Amino acid sequence: MVPTQTRPGFIQALRVFRQAARDVPAYAKFLCDNGVDADAVRTPRDFAEVPPVTKDNYIRAYPPHELIAGGSITGAGTWSSSSGSSGAPTYWARDGISHEHGVRLHARILHGFRAATRPTLVVVGFSMGDWIGGTYTFRSVADLSPHDLRVSVMTPGMDVELIRADIAALGPYYRQIVIAGYPPFVRDVFDGAPAAVLDQDIKVLMAGESISEAWRDNLLTLLGKPGRVEDTCLLYGAADAGMFGYETPASIAIRRLADRDDNLRHDLFGPDPDLPTFVEYDPAYRYFETDADDRLLCTLANAMPLVRYRINDVGSVHTAAEVGSALRAAGRPATVPTTTADAGFVALRGRPDVAQSFYSVKFHPDTIRGALADPRVAAELTGKFVLGKDSGATRADQLTLVVELRPGRTPDASFTDLVGSVFLDTLTAASREYRDLRGRLGTRAEPLVRTRPFGSVEFRYAIKHDGRVSAP
Repeated sequence: MVPTQTRPGFIQALRVFRQAARDVPAYAKFLCDNGVDADAVRTPRDFAEVPPVTKDNYIRAYPPHELIAGGSITGAGTWSSSSGSSGAPTYWARDGISHEHGVRLHARILHGFRAATRPTLVVVGFSMGDWIGGTYTFRSVADLSPHDLRVSVMTPGMDVELIRADIAALGPYYRQIVIAGYPPFVRDVFDGAPAAVLDQDIKVLMAGESISEAWRDNLLTLLGKPGRVEDTCLLYGAADAGMFGYETPASIAIRRLADRDDNLRHDLFGPDPDLPTFVEYDPAYRYFETDADDRLLCTLANAMPLVRYRINDVGSVHTAAEVGSALRAAGRPATVPTTTADAGFVALRGRPDVAQSFYSVKFHPDTIRGALADPRVAAELTGKFVLGKDSGATRADQLTLVVELRPGRTPDASFTDLVGSVFLDTLTAASREYRDLRGRLGTRAEPLVRTRPFGSVEFRYAIKHDGRVSAP
């Protein structure tokens, strides 16, 4: 017997586990190799003992057809890929279940934007290649008609001028425009846009990287909507599984309270001074846990079912009741509205193996270390670095690379250009996503390189320096 009173979403997660153990050849082998008897797993405690799957021990360890139910490659309805900075793509299959979940989750977001009563044009500004953002968003929105939403969709992709032209031409025939895109790209679209664009009622749907509340405020001011945070929504998603969760007006309000209240921030998110991304998730679609290293684990149905999949993101999982208790302890109203009765929250603090994300391109520390070990620059550098992103109220986001000089080294002014050139050569060779970004942005994709003397504060306390800084 399966207990009826368990964590929200566990019954569905257990169903995914058992179906995967029965029908997915790779997962059956994985359980056998790890000595797991699927029939003996009945409770959340049992489930927590099942070894997590990862890209290395599971996704890349088996041929793709064995990761799909029935062992048939045609079980994949749609393929997406992610390559990180290794240059070797990881392929992810999706099917009707994944699509249905995507449609329902986008429907909730667009209901929040009042698209049920306001004719709405959704403009997809994500990349439209085999990365997930553009195609997933387009398909989800295009199939919203059964959800009582008055929505049309178009797909200009990452083309600033085309998006502006589309909004100017079609916007007057709709009550509102929802632009979907990576945060810095969305900013590019509206920074310097003509009145024919900015005069529309614009909502913003973002994904791919974190934002600060100051960044959100700057964007809303640019749109002529100061304080209208409910007109923005940041998704937490990945090619691995589609959408994990999304911001709601309640999650944004709680995050903004934590930004101003150190005690609330600490109670909710721990001692990290940087605010995490904070989203609502539906346990009926995604079952979240954390492991001993605070890495998020997710179980979900898909063409490639994932069971206790270690996403490699660091974060925490909260029920609405737990969030309410933290608010009450901080002397705040403790009511936490959620979209569904069982909905919970995920706080995403970051990815230890990602130095920075820029226009959704992930820069990995090992690749950057490889660039700084190049013989053209290595004699001058310790190898320590901080890859970051500058953002401001009046300028577009700028990728920055701060590097530490060896003791006594004082290279001439041209050295930063050389470091930048080596960075570009290395990343362009390693990452097709970065090659695509350079093709779109040109010199805008190049980092602003700065050198710092040996022992500078950016590096002084880094015992294990991974190059990460928080996104602005």
